[in-house]
Amino acid sequence: MTDEQLELAGATVGLGATISAAMDAAPGFVPCGTPAEVVIGALREAGSAEPPADIEAGIQKVRGLTGHVSEHRGVPAHEGTDVAAVSEAGKGLLDELLGFAAASDAAALGPDDAAWLYRSLAALESGDDARAAELLAETPRG
Repeated sequence: MTDEQLELAGATVGLGATISAAMDAAPGFVPCGTPAEVVIGALREAGSAEPPADIEAGIQKVRGLTGHVSEHRGVPAHEGTDVAAVSEAGKGLLDELLGFAAASDAAALGPDDAAWLYRSLAALESGDDARAAELLAETPRG
């Protein structure tokens, strides 16, 4: 990954963690639609062999949605993490997330798969290797 792709992936981790906090604050709430499209698109760009020329716009879009979720759901906006520095368990989960995004249709993403996506990103931010391994074992096989 280029530096910009790493930055995009890290910002996407922050968005997933912010959405997870919103899900915790409102049990039963799992956003699909636009948040899923933004997360899937950002992960595709982060994992692409050829980074898009407008990757900075993608980073700003992810950060903007993080602020929007924070403001509208009354939860802290998460900054994300340096994905280049995640543990081996985190790297395995990140690789799975990148593959999942590459193979997924965000518009058809169901609530369970969306929840897994957001919870997995939050696990990367937390650095909880046990949770990362648990979520890796629960990867949707859709």
